[in-house]
Amino acid sequence: MIGDFAGKYLAEYQPEKLAAMEWHFDTEEGADLTLFGILKNDKEVKYSIELPNALSILAHGNPNAEVIGLDQFPKDEVPPLYIHYLFNIMVIIGLGVTLIGLIYIVGIWLKKQFPYHKGMLWLVVITGPLCIVAIEAGWWLAEVGRQPWVLRGILRTENAATTSPYVDEMLILFIGLYLILGVTSAIVLMKMFKKNPVETELADQRRR
Repeated sequence: MIGDFAGKYLAEYQPEKLAAMEWHFDTEEGADLTLFGILKNDKEVKYSIELPNALSILAHGNPNAEVIGLDQFPKDEVPPLYIHYLFNIMVIIGLGVTLIGLIYIVGIWLKKQFPYHKGMLWLVVITGPLCIVAIEAGWWLAEVGRQPWVLRGILRTENAATTSPYVDEMLILFIGLYLILGVTSAIVLMKMFKKNPVETELADQRRR
């Protein structure tokens, strides 16, 4: 539902981002949705999966609707085409995490033992960092995909960038702050896990 809303929003307000994200080069009706693939040159896509009419459905809810392509925009207003790979990362991680979650929930529901297997528990743990990667990829996609604009059609990024001489100092300050927070959080979590081992908690849960 969220993806459907996002697709229609982009088609109306940021069509160049949608076109770059989906490698949709030419304006056409009944546009296909491109999943995965490798961009060989400006328009040649290899090893992709094409879903017929799916981009038109995503953008307008109509399989025969016209979807604006990159051919309708000046070259200096086209976002970097590598954002398609960021979208792929989000899709792969989203599907993988969903699958792992469903398998785990079904196993618990059926009262099987495999959800408590070390390998399965590692998969569950790994979904946490993977979700962070997906979030960062989504943020990267959102920010790079709107380039070269801060406000589309009104203000370019190059005209909005700060000229403050203290940018480097602020960057170092924030990096230091996040390092302190990260190390502190890791130490606290390690102490918590030592006092309450995961194996003990799982054993207690099984006994219940």
